[in-house]
Amino acid sequence: MALDIELFQGESRQLVRTEPLIPLLRPVFAEETARHQGRPRFVLMLRNDPGPDIYEGDPHLTNLRADFGYIHVAIHMEGRVVYQKPYSVNSLVGPVLARMARQIAPEERHWAFRIAGLPTHEDGAERLPPVVDGTDDIDVSRSARLSFGIRPAAEPQMPLLDLAAYGVRSADSDAPVTVLLGAGVQRRLMVELDLSSEVEEGGFLVGRAFRRADAPERHAVIVDEVLPAEHSGASLMHFTFTGDSFRAMSRTLGEHRPERQLVGWYHTHLFPTERTIGLSRTDIELHRDTFRRPWQVAALINLTADRRVLSCYAAAGEWMAPCPIRNLDDDADSHRSAHPSLGHH
Repeated sequence: MALDIELFQGESRQLVRTEPLIPLLRPVFAEETARHQGRPRFVLMLRNDPGPDIYEGDPHLTNLRADFGYIHVAIHMEGRVVYQKPYSVNSLVGPVLARMARQIAPEERHWAFRIAGLPTHEDGAERLPPVVDGTDDIDVSRSARLSFGIRPAAEPQMPLLDLAAYGVRSADSDAPVTVLLGAGVQRRLMVELDLSSEVEEGGFLVGRAFRRADAPERHAVIVDEVLPAEHSGASLMHFTFTGDSFRAMSRTLGEHRPERQLVGWYHTHLFPTERTIGLSRTDIELHRDTFRRPWQVAALINLTADRRVLSCYAAAGEWMAPCPIRNLDDDADSHRSAHPSLGHH
């Protein structure tokens, strides 16, 4: 779908200019493309994640579609990706539109813009729940007349974990979950996993879950193993599990690791980490719909050609909070204070 930028002037927001988005951005990346041979092909991917609605340059511009707040730019030349990076829409197109606005009406202070061709909120199709074989509907209001009763299953008592024994002080973490990486797990995630640079990939984190001894309302998990997902759905910008993914994981746990739990999941983003860009809205929805235990975590690996950065998140009310990560390997660097992310060249 071809995307255009619409520029509006004045408080009445009169449409004064419509420009195709990609030609507008080509000069911005002239320096990046000049160092390579061939004709650049731009691939733009907008993320349905809210971003800033005001560009704070001169003049200010209001982004009328700030619900699509981030854009991932990939430049292909001679059959390979030579550049890719995420931006907020404002930071990428704001300077270009500000220059255009000054040329059109230098004295005008009220401007707005939007990317045209995006779906409206009403256009979004509701995702139906998956069909599951071997189920039946039960009217629980009639349960007194059924031949069996229905009551919630009691949760097993979760053991306590003393984080001080792992060198983590209480003051180091007020996050909902503290993540401890067991033997070999950090190396597995940061070095050994053969991760694609073309599509997002992911899998499951297996280990043990605890309540913190110093704060029993919070949790800690020890990740003992990483299981890449089988039969997953993947693209350049999105990763999702399928029913086959969960069946294969459940079979592995049941047959070979019955003492372990599913403590979370991981997936990749194919661009460098930035402070303002973590999990996407799609990632958050997947986590909330699928990994509902308060101690289950979402691990994100930001992947570039020469670097991987690992971050972890857990549900905290209406948002996903960063979780401190501690590596338990017996190497010289393993017993540093907990950090919200780990990087590896």
